[in-house]
Amino acid sequence: MTLLSHRLLGNLVAAAVLAAVATPSVVLAQPASPTILQRIRQLIGLTRPLAAGGSRSMDVSAMCVVSPRVEVDPDGKTMAMVPLPRPTLLTSGALNEVVVERGGQIAWRLQASSGKAIESPIDWAIAPIQPDEQLTLRLRARGAAGGDFVVIRLIGVSAAEMAANEALAMRLGRDQQGWQKGLEVLLAERRDNLAMALMADQPGALRTELLKSMKQQSRALGCGS
Repeated sequence: MTLLSHRLLGNLVAAAVLAAVATPSVVLAQPASPTILQRIRQLIGLTRPLAAGGSRSMDVSAMCVVSPRVEVDPDGKTMAMVPLPRPTLLTSGALNEVVVERGGQIAWRLQASSGKAIESPIDWAIAPIQPDEQLTLRLRARGAAGGDFVVIRLIGVSAAEMAANEALAMRLGRDQQGWQKGLEVLLAERRDNLAMALMADQPGALRTELLKSMKQQSRALGCGS
């Protein structure tokens, strides 16, 4: 899907999300199938294994990025539309290094020690991603050589969509009873990127299940150790 297609779809989704926030008793209560746990496993099963340079590989540098959801653009490069301004990163396996570049400069670097790796979830530690902003995310797996980074272009969704997503996140955060129903609706409507981002961002049983499923399936998917 092209970046323009993402933008057009995002604006349509934004209107639907705002409607869900405005009428939670109606929209969030709609039944969804398959269940959240089934859909989590399905989505992880579709995750593309990535290695240094963006190629598929079974070597030590390979990993799967579960949130944000990664796609391949028409040029064959990895990209991820970021639905929330402070995304929580979820990757399979441990990491040695996380680097975020903003405007061609390193804005954030997180490095593991010899005795302690970087483990998911990884909280966003710098200024929020702005709508339509593009950043570069570099991830180096535990045990990978110094220059072996998985490189992902992060792109903030449109202003309308991001505002709607933040409003929904706040609404669900105040309504714990509606939390799972809200996610069921998003997953049923195939708004997978936002659903996974919300699960990654919210500590609790759903994020625990997300991490558990990710670890269980990572080897079979070729996501490294």
